[in-house]
Amino acid sequence: MKHLQRHLLVLLLALLPGVASFAGEAADSLYIFRFVQGKDAFYAPWRDNSAQLEALLTLLRAHREAILSGSIPVRVDGYCTGQAPDEENRRMAAVRSNRVKSELIGRAGVTEACFVTANHAVEYAKGVRNVVTVTLCIPADINEAKEDLPDATDTDLKIVQQEQKAVQQEQKAIQQAQKPARQAKSEAATPEQPTPTRRKEQSLSLRTNLLYDAFLLPTLGVEWRISHSIGLKLDGSFSWWGGNHGKVQKVWLVNPEVRWYLLRDRRFYAGVSGSYGEYNIYKYLPGKLLKGDTGYQGKLWNAGVTLGYQLSLSRSFSLDFNLGLGYTRSAYDSFGMTDGVRIHKQQGGTKNFWGPTQAGISLVWTIGNNK
Repeated sequence: MKHLQRHLLVLLLALLPGVASFAGEAADSLYIFRFVQGKDAFYAPWRDNSAQLEALLTLLRAHREAILSGSIPVRVDGYCTGQAPDEENRRMAAVRSNRVKSELIGRAGVTEACFVTANHAVEYAKGVRNVVTVTLCIPADINEAKEDLPDATDTDLKIVQQEQKAVQQEQKAIQQAQKPARQAKSEAATPEQPTPTRRKEQSLSLRTNLLYDAFLLPTLGVEWRISHSIGLKLDGSFSWWGGNHGKVQKVWLVNPEVRWYLLRDRRFYAGVSGSYGEYNIYKYLPGKLLKGDTGYQGKLWNAGVTLGYQLSLSRSFSLDFNLGLGYTRSAYDSFGMTDGVRIHKQQGGTKNFWGPTQAGISLVWTIGNNK
């Protein structure tokens, strides 16, 4: 194809922005590469960066010998604003300039010594603040010398195209090979963080209220943690001391509760609870706390809220401290004892009050060491 090389060069120079070519004067070729605000990665396919890069590479390869000899300087200018302070803008502009120069060095065969670099903390043009420009000043005598070169044949053009394709494929293969290495390096730089020990999503625990046990009211309970934050508890208390005459303590009591465990360690909790039971007490251990020579027999129920904290003793055991506050209602008969015979004092009495509904210091055993 006759005069192919000359026609291609003329067509390329006509398409490049900022090119002015006159007889006896130098021709300046300007290429603009755009960057994303706040980022320094060079995305060749972004907007028109790809076309600009391919055109610049073609021109660099065509004048490689003159560029390497210093006859044609390659000027690189980085522009960046929008960061604070100006030193940060210049740093970002310098990094972006190096990104562009790395592409040109790796793909066009030029060296760092071929570039004249400057970085600016200003806009390139009004509203254009994140760009890197590359300018080549090609002397007119070099352009005229190019015209005297033999015409390129179809075979020469195919060889150039094949070389460009081979370079692109080689660079793509290198990037693919480096990707696993970069991932491995990233993983090695970030040490694996130990997984914090947490209670399994579901667990089962047995418990006894040591405070009630001390008052001879044995208590046994179970709690099912249906999740890390929610637990369902049921306690039962039962005592059957003494007979119908003299000292007596016959009590049964059930206490269901729903708990919400709070904060990061899930040790504090708040709950909603209720109790129901029957009692017959006279001068036994709890009865000694009542006024005078009086016994009580009746029923009670209450409802309220609880607050508590679980203190870990080991992997399987902990202490549970809790206090309940709410409303209590009791219906009872009161009596005294004379010569071993019960004497009724009041029948159908009631007592309603707001105050403590329960208290506990419980020993908790989490079954299966799944705490």
